Amino acid sequence: MALFYWNTHLETGNDQIDSQHKRLFELTNNIADMVSGQGSLPETTVLLGELLDYANTHFCDEEKLMCQSSLTAAKKHQHVCAHRSFLNQVQAIAEKSDLAQAEAVNEILNFLVNWLVTHILKLDHRMVQMLPGRPQASTDGAPPTLSVHEILIAALNESERRFRLLAEQAPTMLWFAGTSGAREFVNREWSEFLGLTETEMKATDWTMFLHPDDRERYRAFLEERLLRHDAGLIEYRIRAKGGHMKWVVEKVMPRLDGDRFVGLIGADTDITAMKETTTTLERLVAQRTEQLERLVNSDSLTGLLNRRAFDERLELEIHRAQRYSRPLSLLFIDIDHFKLVNDLHGHVIGDEVLRAIATVLKNGLRATDAACRYGGEEFVVILVETDRVEALAIAERIRVATENTKLDHLGERATISIGVSSLSPEDLAVDLIQRADDSMYIAKKNGRNQSFMK
Repeated sequence: MALFYWNTHLETGNDQIDSQHKRLFELTNNIADMVSGQGSLPETTVLLGELLDYANTHFCDEEKLMCQSSLTAAKKHQHVCAHRSFLNQVQAIAEKSDLAQAEAVNEILNFLVNWLVTHILKLDHRMVQMLPGRPQASTDGAPPTLSVHEILIAALNESERRFRLLAEQAPTMLWFAGTSGAREFVNREWSEFLGLTETEMKATDWTMFLHPDDRERYRAFLEERLLRHDAGLIEYRIRAKGGHMKWVVEKVMPRLDGDRFVGLIGADTDITAMKETTTTLERLVAQRTEQLERLVNSDSLTGLLNRRAFDERLELEIHRAQRYSRPLSLLFIDIDHFKLVNDLHGHVIGDEVLRAIATVLKNGLRATDAACRYGGEEFVVILVETDRVEALAIAERIRVATENTKLDHLGERATISIGVSSLSPEDLAVDLIQRADDSMYIAKKNGRNQSFMK
């Protein structure tokens, strides 16, 4: 699709210059196709490079002809400066990193239309008319039927229409708004995304399609763009065709007429798939992190806390209990005659006994409590918000549950001895553990399979 067309009003009457101007128009139309995403042409920067190379050749030819003209030195200097300005501005556009964005399309379109039309109609017409053998015409060099201003306005109006056509066909969602923020134009991609016709889009407060949690944040974002006349980026959720809530990332840019702010232009991309992928990855990472934490903090045989994790948890619970004057108790558990089990039945059966005791502890404790395999056949249990009387009762419940647990490959029932201690205001972790350990040894000396507290 051509951005704008060559017409007879642009002809200077010099075949060489006119053919080169037509080639400039052709190159700019190619660039417009590329930045609008509609062609299978080379990269935009390559096309801009072609435009620069060709413009250089054209300007050299013009400047050679200019030397033959009767233009004043000042007029010739003005013409050469215009050439250099064009090359510099095209080079600046070529160095931008966002040439596929809608605001870049608008910048290229406005610059090329303004420069080429005004330059050809004014400077080039005047230069050709001042060549030897040419009849002298009006001083500004414009064709007598139309003024430069009229041709430029017509070209700009045509450009606006064609830009809207380009936006209509663009593979991204585009919208234009005036200074109030109300949308004046939405392209086909937007209408199809929401499942609305263009008429419905204009007649509907489309922000009501936004997720309730995002609506006010988005309105505030647009108000800030309208107030500051700057660009911004936002992600939000919107109810799309079929009632599905989808994620969109939107870049909003100011629309400028020279230095005058005339509204906003928005370019949107559906990022729902990316968001869903990110959410899935975050969930997998969280699960993996949880698994790694369990591996780091757990005893591999029983699944209970290991010694390192227990020490950290005990310090935390003691600090909390002493700070708020809350009760805290500890159970120190030892499996009776465990060495004999290993010697008579082997370590495989011994491991089965350890796992069975761990299961009793998991089933018999509250979620706020913490059980640890302390070492070998020893276990320790932290009982939060638990005084000495309650701790002894819990110890007895665990002891009885262990005695009643059937072990298929052992041929007999395992028993445990439990020592109990409760926290005093001046206790350290080592004090609480030592008293529970001492109580456990007294339980063993008193005949095993019992609970004891000093």
